[in-house]
Amino acid sequence: MRARLNGPFRVFGDDGEDISPAGMKERGLLALLLASPGQRRTRIWLQAMLWSDREPQQASGSLRQALSNVRKALGPHAGRLLADRSTLWLQPEVALDATAAGEFLSDLDIRDAEFSDWLRDRRVRQEESHVTGQPLTPQTGGRTPVQHLARPLVMLRWTNMGVTPRGRFLTHAVAQRIAGDLILFGNIDVIQSDADIDRAMQPRLSALVEMECFGDAGQDQLLIRVIGLPARRIVWTGRLSLEMSIPDVWESVEASRCVNKVVSSVVESLASATMPGHPASLSRAVKLIYSFDRSGLTQADDMLVRLQDTDMRGLALAWRGFIRLTSALEFRDHGPDGVAEARAFADDALRAMADHPVVLSLASRIKLNIEHDLDQAHYLALRAAELSDLNPYALEALGQSLVYHGDYQAADQFAQRARAAAQGMSNSFNWDMQACLTSLSIGQIAMAREAALECHRKMPFYRPALRYLVALALLVDDRASADHHASRLRRLEPDFTPMALLSPDYPVATLRALGHTETLRQRIA
Repeated sequence: MRARLNGPFRVFGDDGEDISPAGMKERGLLALLLASPGQRRTRIWLQAMLWSDREPQQASGSLRQALSNVRKALGPHAGRLLADRSTLWLQPEVALDATAAGEFLSDLDIRDAEFSDWLRDRRVRQEESHVTGQPLTPQTGGRTPVQHLARPLVMLRWTNMGVTPRGRFLTHAVAQRIAGDLILFGNIDVIQSDADIDRAMQPRLSALVEMECFGDAGQDQLLIRVIGLPARRIVWTGRLSLEMSIPDVWESVEASRCVNKVVSSVVESLASATMPGHPASLSRAVKLIYSFDRSGLTQADDMLVRLQDTDMRGLALAWRGFIRLTSALEFRDHGPDGVAEARAFADDALRAMADHPVVLSLASRIKLNIEHDLDQAHYLALRAAELSDLNPYALEALGQSLVYHGDYQAADQFAQRARAAAQGMSNSFNWDMQACLTSLSIGQIAMAREAALECHRKMPFYRPALRYLVALALLVDDRASADHHASRLRRLEPDFTPMALLSPDYPVATLRALGHTETLRQRIA
């Protein structure tokens, strides 16, 4: 049995018969294994590469079906494709045809952004190996020199700046917010212009954000379009009313929602651009992290490994540390290996991107919750907020630090600001939950319930929101609401009863820290 990766993908039996699988995903699965170190990969990694747009359970089922189809195609060689609960591998390893010429896997057309990113990276490395004369070796998750790949270029272009000085200023302010948030992804270049697109520059552009401001005094309206290039596909359109005071451009929920929608639309459009789509990969990894699902966290970690050898190294490391923190807080995985990894990732991330507000914010959370270093955590959070005073991660980190310092009023102010700044983000429910906890810390139970309910509406399967909705309903003796939310929580935690809220190991630390356990005990009795 042998395989050819350069040119059209083919697998041949001992007699030279073509035994390549017929299905495109099946061919991709086999190609991924053949091109991997030791021809071995985890199930989670393969699911992330071929079914990144599906829920973990659906992706797992799709992988099982594809694996069955591949084995059928291999016929008498099926026994070489082995699997256990976590890993797939080929044994003995299949010989690769090193003499074949042509583009790497030239006939594989798999409509998955993660596979497309991987394939582009491999083709870039293949071209570089032709230039340098060095052989193309399988990629690993280990440390290699940072790859400075082609960076996406985004243009913010206004076709009409408005007729009033106020309208022109507010348009510039919104553009500034969009540009600043895009730059935080670490490898996106942004330019601003009021001129037509230069013909020489057009091939370099990955996305275009067009803004038009119309109106008269006090009635300015800003129209925004996100266009994916080179196909000129309209990705998102929206409108922002500028009937607001000038500070509202930075502080209002409406402005934050609009800016965040633009940024996320631009980043997602880069997944289909003609360069490695690392910003979109990071965005998808973060979504998986905030699923708070074990398999989702593992899948996100595998995706982030691929970003460590790019310009986004610091961000990838910081998020990998945050995954360990999430595992410790949500699943009580307090093993020494996870704790040590979280510390190491945070320190390495700070060395790689010492002035990045998101890196500083995530490192602050790790210093606070893993290392219990309150002073260092507070310093990092302050530094993050100084660099970007509208970044919700920075505001959240500062609020968390202030909670540990006992300044609950200030913590709640930062939590509410972070909640407003996060509107329009796919994981905005996280900041609703943080606002719930800080509102509870200052005795505002009604506000805490409102924030937890908003979190639940956005993310119905998010267990922390349901836990606090049960507890808060019991605190105000609202038995009907407590029973309703408890029944929903039991779908996710079948053994849940309100008595669990009294356990010192159950993840409702804020309730215990604020001394509500005895009141809950009386309500539950």
